[in-house]
Amino acid sequence: MDNQNRTMKNILRLFTLFFALLLMVGTIAAQDKSAASVYNEGLAMLKAKNFEAGLPLMEEAVTLAEAEENEQVINLAKKNGSVAAYNVGNTKRKAKMYEEALIAFEKGMEMNPEYPSNFFGKAQVLEAQGEELEALKMHLVAAGKYIESGKAKRGEKITNKAKNDVGRAYVGKNYDLAISLGTAFLEFEDNAEVHYYLAQAYSEKGDNDTALVHAEKAIDVSAQDDDGETKDKYYYAKGTVLENLGKNGEAVEAFKMITGAKYKKNAEHKIQKLGSK
Repeated sequence: MDNQNRTMKNILRLFTLFFALLLMVGTIAAQDKSAASVYNEGLAMLKAKNFEAGLPLMEEAVTLAEAEENEQVINLAKKNGSVAAYNVGNTKRKAKMYEEALIAFEKGMEMNPEYPSNFFGKAQVLEAQGEELEALKMHLVAAGKYIESGKAKRGEKITNKAKNDVGRAYVGKNYDLAISLGTAFLEFEDNAEVHYYLAQAYSEKGDNDTALVHAEKAIDVSAQDDDGETKDKYYYAKGTVLENLGKNGEAVEAFKMITGAKYKKNAEHKIQKLGSK
């Protein structure tokens, strides 16, 4: 019986020593972790397209590198981490897990503000959530970042999409939204077509004084535009607004500027009508 007790005690001592050794190995391994080793582990995950596993490793690598004052790893981990964040966010967005997608995109934006894709991803999520104004603003931020990074065509494509969003709001008779979107767009870029949509939207809401400002701006901004038909549209808008304001003589002068076939007949009718008053 004594022998059995001694055997059991020895076994318990061995187990205690074994677990103590495991704890010691774990502690040593944790102490041996370096920013570079964690970064390399994360990079391997990214190369294997396991972005969900790679992103937290890149975040950990940044934290360790900051403690080590290792600028090289900080820069590399942030750049690769922002790419991982975009891929995680895009997967979540496609699965309609919008809040999780936003968290990922915003992590990526913070890690590398010069990488445009996370800004574009956030814009897509905001649009899917029905946040039209915030989505347009974020699309324009993304467009600017694409242009700054040397991807001008990509930036221009996104800018055109934002411009068309203003037009869709106007055509859909959502004049308040068209005004909000158009005003936000003009903070990014002066654009004749957006001024035209604003002129039309304000006119529909009965604010013809503001409509006239935008109609004239549309003409001014398009001064170098060779597209006569587009200019005719702007002059027709200006003439109509002036007519609404009771400024018939000025309206006639605006309608007389129209030369293209598309608006010419209606313009001539307006000139005849207003000239007889």
